Amino acid sequence: MEEKTQNTELNLSEADEDQISGDEAAEPGSKNAVMYILPLLLCVLLFAGFTQEPVNKKSVKKNVSQEQTVDEDDDSPKINLSALLAAEEFSKNLRDTVYTSDDVWLEFRIDQQMLYVHYRDGRIIKYPVSSGIAGAHKSVSSRPGLFAIFHMNEAHKSSQFNSQLNYFMAFNMGSGFHGLPGTGYYVHLGVRPSSHGCVRMRNEDARVLFKQCKIGTLVLAHKGNTNRVVAFAPEGFTNDAEYTKDDYLNMLAYNLGSIMEGKYFINPPKRFIIDGKIIPKIGINVLSTEEPPEKQVLPFAVARFESKPDFLGNRYLSAANITEAVNLARNFGIPEGDSIITDNRQIAVAPEMIKRYVHNPLGILPYFPPDN
Repeated sequence: MEEKTQNTELNLSEADEDQISGDEAAEPGSKNAVMYILPLLLCVLLFAGFTQEPVNKKSVKKNVSQEQTVDEDDDSPKINLSALLAAEEFSKNLRDTVYTSDDVWLEFRIDQQMLYVHYRDGRIIKYPVSSGIAGAHKSVSSRPGLFAIFHMNEAHKSSQFNSQLNYFMAFNMGSGFHGLPGTGYYVHLGVRPSSHGCVRMRNEDARVLFKQCKIGTLVLAHKGNTNRVVAFAPEGFTNDAEYTKDDYLNMLAYNLGSIMEGKYFINPPKRFIIDGKIIPKIGINVLSTEEPPEKQVLPFAVARFESKPDFLGNRYLSAANITEAVNLARNFGIPEGDSIITDNRQIAVAPEMIKRYVHNPLGILPYFPPDN
């Protein structure tokens, strides 16, 4: 038994020595393997990093907008959402502004039976009035429009009713502001219409107003809704040129037409000081019964890049590019051969626009012969 035990221990010790010697023999080879494995792992990690970078970018884009598909090759025009919001905000309450160089203009509120006198220094004074009552004997109602005083007479004799009109100022055909002898009609002023068609005032109010107005003073008459407003021109502002009557009417039609047709941002209005003396006696249309579009059309541009070998002398200007420019002007609503040039910009003045945005319809105007 002892011999076997000794032999066993001897065998075990010999095996351990063999294993130790084997490990010592294998140690140089393992060091060589590690030297090859580490660079290989580093290459794998770098390769994985490069391949994962586009995936991460796509995932970020998906997080920004999960509903919108990102197509890097899509060259279609991109919509600026902030511009859309701004256009929607600025599209509200757009009106054609008519500028005057005078120190006073009149706003006749038919619905309130009130006359507001606007002064350049910011003051607004109101006077109670009484206008024409519809359906009464030999009477016509007041109507909206942009007018101007075209006749003034401190003591006017009415040829139709053979009556005295104090401080008469005509602005709408034969109708005008005035006072009457006596004070019995004062009870209706600022309350309800009571005249045959003129705008009655207190004699003391008519006298003060008569001294402040002149031929050409603007009168804006409306019933609470108007697509034209009046404002004082800034100090030092002057017109670009001396306009004719037709020029004024053309620009009035263009400015209001650009708003009513939703092209305010494409065809911005032309700023000018109007001469009240050119306004017809029937007035200018203010489109008091219509509403402008809720949103105006936004202008946009698509950039197109062309590679050409030589740009000298425009030798490579093609007929297609010329056609494209013509179509662009046509799409912006500029009729051919029907425009004027002001401020280096074309203004469309089609006859249909003059009729729609300038002409103030009278309707059926009854004729009342004089009493005498």
